[in-house]
Amino acid sequence: MAEGGIAKHRKAVVAIGLLASAAFMYLAVRRLDLASLKTVWEGAHVLPWVPLGILSYVCGHVVRGQRCRLLVRREANLRLMTASNIVVVGYASNNVFPARLGELVRAGMLAERTGIPVAQSLMVTFIERVLDGLAILLLLVLGTMNKNVPDWTHDLVRVAMLVFGGACAVMLLGAHSPGLVVSGASRLGNRLGEKWHDRLVGLATSITNAGACLRSPRDALLLASYSVVVWCLEAGLFIAIMPAFGLKASLAAGAVAMSVTNLGLLVPSSPGFVGPFHFFCSRALMTTGIDEPTALAYAAVVHLAFYVPVTIWGAGAMLWYGVEVGATAAMARAARAPAKTTTRAGVTMHELAALGAEPKEERASAFTVAMVEAVVTSDGQRADAKALADTSQFVHGQLEALPPQLKLMFECGMSFFRFVTRLRYLRGYCDLSLETRRAWVKAWSESRYALFRKLMKPVKGIALLAYHDHPELRGALLGENVVPVTKVARVAKAKAEEATAEAEAKAAP
Repeated sequence: MAEGGIAKHRKAVVAIGLLASAAFMYLAVRRLDLASLKTVWEGAHVLPWVPLGILSYVCGHVVRGQRCRLLVRREANLRLMTASNIVVVGYASNNVFPARLGELVRAGMLAERTGIPVAQSLMVTFIERVLDGLAILLLLVLGTMNKNVPDWTHDLVRVAMLVFGGACAVMLLGAHSPGLVVSGASRLGNRLGEKWHDRLVGLATSITNAGACLRSPRDALLLASYSVVVWCLEAGLFIAIMPAFGLKASLAAGAVAMSVTNLGLLVPSSPGFVGPFHFFCSRALMTTGIDEPTALAYAAVVHLAFYVPVTIWGAGAMLWYGVEVGATAAMARAARAPAKTTTRAGVTMHELAALGAEPKEERASAFTVAMVEAVVTSDGQRADAKALADTSQFVHGQLEALPPQLKLMFECGMSFFRFVTRLRYLRGYCDLSLETRRAWVKAWSESRYALFRKLMKPVKGIALLAYHDHPELRGALLGENVVPVTKVARVAKAKAEEATAEAEAKAAP
């Protein structure tokens, strides 16, 4: 009985979506002059405007992935590509399933990839949609300022402010008053019984955990900034395609077209938003004085640029996801199989897995060796060959282990250093004499510019420490009969502790 009710409900949702799409498509084309539309299509210039628009739109999905990473950062450490794939799978599913059912697909994939509860995953999606709505509303208000627009545009702004303002209030309440939400769920659950109490408290906890990042002003500001960037990039799709139809690339017109279109897509419709997209996009563009055939042809091209790339990307991500899940299941089956045994030195052992080959250590570059040599060498002296090689390798390893952001900044700085060196000496740094290299590094290390000094500090600090601590050099400096101070201190401390222990043992009865 329950299954029959669910099936009927699903059919009703699909039917409503298809009827809504048919209605909007009829409204979009009921007064259209097909001859004029054909003329507009023939005069359109796809290149390079459509590829530029698609690039802007795809970049927006990468920023969406970064925003998703931030929202689940407390529970999971997603890679940017994984987070972007999760986002795109949701959008691609909306292009395939009616009534925005792709949001459920996306929430399920996010829960599977991160291990968070489905309720929390749905709440993350809700937070993203609220942020999206507020960002779209901001761009719509900015796009309609100082413009004569129809009254329905102002009505749309007021309705959107009411809807997304209320949703934002609920979102902030759950984020900043988690105790209130959980206690309210607990009181309600007490009235419904122990079984419902635990479920409601768990649900409320998942909901408040999803909004935990909003409690940090820095994270909240980042989320808001990412949302604005996302929709500016999506507006870039609408703006870039305008010149393809001989229209002026207007920031305001593109922002209005994008905002009205996406607010209109909140209405449940057919897969891919066929109908509502064309209606709202063309009507938004017509508010700027564009004729109906051009506006509808423009909407059709924007819809294709909106639909095709993300659907292909999402299908590829879902295919890879399916292959990955299949591989994981195969490994799980292999793990449940009887373990293989082998005998080594008379001992029976279980074979767990084969060890892969050890990765080959990357050698220090000639530039790193030249830098280290310039740092550790004194006037009129030559560096010990073995100590120099080992130190260069150590410096290379430490620099490679830098966090990605610091490593990128350091590599950019060193690229600038090498560029300036070539301008100054008309040769690469490695081709300079040792004395010239030493003088050039010293000039940067003692420069009046703080950035130059900071650039040289990691190389100098690591190289000098590693070089003078090298066994070859330390033995030459201290001699065989000289004991380092650190070793003397350790021995003295050990003797003192031993004497204290003996005294305590004698004093004991």
